[in-house]
Amino acid sequence: MKSPKDMKILQIDITNACVNRCSNCTRFCGHHRKPYFMDFETFKKAVDSYDGWDGMVGIIGGEPTLHPEFEKFCDYLREKRECCPPALAREPIDDMQDFIMQNDMTNPDTKIGLWCSLNNGYYRYFETINDTFYRQYLNDHNNECLHQAILMTRKELGISDEEFIKRRDNCFAQNTWSATITPKGAFFCEIAAHLDMLFNGPGGWPIEKGWYNRTPEEFGEQLQWCEMCGLCLDVPKRVSCDERDDVTPLMLEKLKEINSPKVAKGMYVVLEPSKYDKNNYKSFEGPADYIIAGGNIRTTKENRNYYPRKFEITSADNLINCIKTHNPTDWIVITKNKKQGEKIAQKMKDFVLNPGCLYKINDSLLINVLARSIRDYIKNPDCLNADNIVGYYPCDKVIEVNLPKAVNKFFSVKKDKNRIRINVLGLKISVKRRNHG
Repeated sequence: MKSPKDMKILQIDITNACVNRCSNCTRFCGHHRKPYFMDFETFKKAVDSYDGWDGMVGIIGGEPTLHPEFEKFCDYLREKRECCPPALAREPIDDMQDFIMQNDMTNPDTKIGLWCSLNNGYYRYFETINDTFYRQYLNDHNNECLHQAILMTRKELGISDEEFIKRRDNCFAQNTWSATITPKGAFFCEIAAHLDMLFNGPGGWPIEKGWYNRTPEEFGEQLQWCEMCGLCLDVPKRVSCDERDDVTPLMLEKLKEINSPKVAKGMYVVLEPSKYDKNNYKSFEGPADYIIAGGNIRTTKENRNYYPRKFEITSADNLINCIKTHNPTDWIVITKNKKQGEKIAQKMKDFVLNPGCLYKINDSLLINVLARSIRDYIKNPDCLNADNIVGYYPCDKVIEVNLPKAVNKFFSVKKDKNRIRINVLGLKISVKRRNHG
């Protein structure tokens, strides 16, 4: 087992509310009758407890963007731990999966990170997220990634004390994932933290500076949760979007006792101990094995959650009246020519755009009501200077877009130090670059 101080990442679980009900979820989403939302004072205390620790602090859920104070949490975390915030995703993005991989967003050595499922909340907070986190673990779970069974007890499966202790101490989850903080305290393991939450356990350690220095010999009563967890065992795996959980009979009874909504809907598969053969299964070993099993596909163009939803078209002279009468909820094209505005809307709807940016397209402007620069003025349009919209935005969020170039999806070339990637009429070709050195 590993002391939290020796981990690369320590988490803060700000909510277990989620838009998904994934199979074998580490936060047991779908089993809770009511989700929790960490209050801001607890969050501040959690962030402050990491003062002096050089690793990464992550915001995770559930789906963290469902937290009503998500933006406030991001601002505080960035101010405390990120001395050089990023400026990601300013230019229009043709393919989000390619963008994630090209920017290596799961690997930067930074002080803060975000775990998110690329849903409507990611779009709502797109600006704040990409102004805060270099490191983003994005996965819409609409893919072939595998989740290993958790709600299984080793005693039901006939695992001896000797074998279990060896396996527990070498658990891939505890050794390669994270310790975490929930509203109930600090925990040596993120799974233990959420078993404690699910079954109303005694809670964790006090949230105070240095809590993460505890060694395995000091984990004490928190180790009880290992007895109810299958991640260190050779147990079944299931495609995450299947939504059913693999459970053993005893764990099923425990879920019934807490009136699990997921169990009430029959979203589970029981592994009968008499039919268990560990030779039929193999535990994960690495931190990303679950997503690698799905080809490292984190999202596809079929996921439209983070694409533009609607475009209002108006002139600068009519902007304030448009806001008052149409109550726009997404993008506004400000143009002198309505047909030009319609063309812009048609061309840009298939690009991922940053709502915090102002896009200058020829003599037209494209703005979003979610932009932190103008959203207060959108609520009070009489205070808005419609003749100088550009002046409300930081210079680095005013993006010149060459429309013909931006929408040229028929042929594109992307280069990095190892490969050349060519896209011709949707056919993607990857060519290894020669080393002329």
